[in-house]
Amino acid sequence: MSDEISDGGGPLSHLKVLDFTALVQGPMATQILGDLGADVIKIERPGGEWMRGWGIANGRSHGETDAFLAFNRNKRSVSADLKDPAVRARLLELGRDADVVVENFRPGVMARLGLSYEAWQQANPEIIYACSSGYGQTGPYQGRAGQDLLIQAMSGALFLAGRQGEPPTASGIGIADQYTGLHLVIGILAALAHLARTGQGQRVELDLFSCMIAAQQQELTYWFNHGQIPARPERNFGSVWATAPFGIYPTADGHLALAMTPCPVLGRALDLPELAAYDTNELMFSHRVAVYDIVAARLVTGTTGHWLHLLLAHDVWAGPVQTYDDVATDPQVAHNDLFWDVPVGTGPDRFRTPGSPFRFSLTPAALRLGVPRSGQHTAEILGDQNALT
Repeated sequence: MSDEISDGGGPLSHLKVLDFTALVQGPMATQILGDLGADVIKIERPGGEWMRGWGIANGRSHGETDAFLAFNRNKRSVSADLKDPAVRARLLELGRDADVVVENFRPGVMARLGLSYEAWQQANPEIIYACSSGYGQTGPYQGRAGQDLLIQAMSGALFLAGRQGEPPTASGIGIADQYTGLHLVIGILAALAHLARTGQGQRVELDLFSCMIAAQQQELTYWFNHGQIPARPERNFGSVWATAPFGIYPTADGHLALAMTPCPVLGRALDLPELAAYDTNELMFSHRVAVYDIVAARLVTGTTGHWLHLLLAHDVWAGPVQTYDDVATDPQVAHNDLFWDVPVGTGPDRFRTPGSPFRFSLTPAALRLGVPRSGQHTAEILGDQNALT
């Protein structure tokens, strides 16, 4: 990715978004809108939103947490005390020519501040008001803190991971936050499509808990129809649901992942004729421990590169388990231009981060703005009389 900032418009360059979000799922959603061209105005409390002070591994670059930098490019920042009536009035004025308001406070917070959907709707009847929470705007859990690990645990997803005899195992990434962030974008775009057709604005609600339940479409469908799930595996199959030869296998110098390949095909590739006996889905599932042990004993005798070359030649579904060092130099990563160098504030500071995965023939996603310092655009957007320093 070039270090140059684009002045071209993306497919959403006609939109203005007022962003009241913090942490991950909300900022991820509004960053996607910004990457696609929207003018995203991030409304932060004086001193900055919560993620400016806390992030994964307490990592910091250029005076900001890496977690904040990761989800806040292509935005302008306004410092605003939402408890100040004059500031609230000014924000509602901005809402008159805004298209979308996005927030992920706990349920009821925006209403208590006088910034409910109804207040924005009064200022602009066509406004799209998108809110996301931990568990939903109503219900027995509405007041609980919603956080990724808690949602993985409560949704059943955490229970599925790990091997037999081990404790439940969480995903290595914030999967609930990011899956919900994507749904938040989809909900906003759907509401905008409805607005374009009917002239009607509306409220859109998402929550981490519901989205993480929805993420388990296959798994819960199986459970509802069969009343049970397979026992957690004894080997590193990668999933309780997997049939042989699914799994993560040690090699002489690393690990190799195998996926949906018939055992007889794998047997021919590895010169293991005994695998030909496992030629149905039922046999590949019920004998997956035996198959894993046979394959593991062979793969540990050679390097990952050796086996990958051989397996791909036989159209076996295989891939190396890559470290971040490997990912950074992966040729497909380079071809897809997956990392961007993003400015921080108005100075020379830049950080490297995953860029937008979207591809458009006419209106490409682009780096138009870096990550703003807290309140960097307050005077520009609210005016000096409301600037809070």
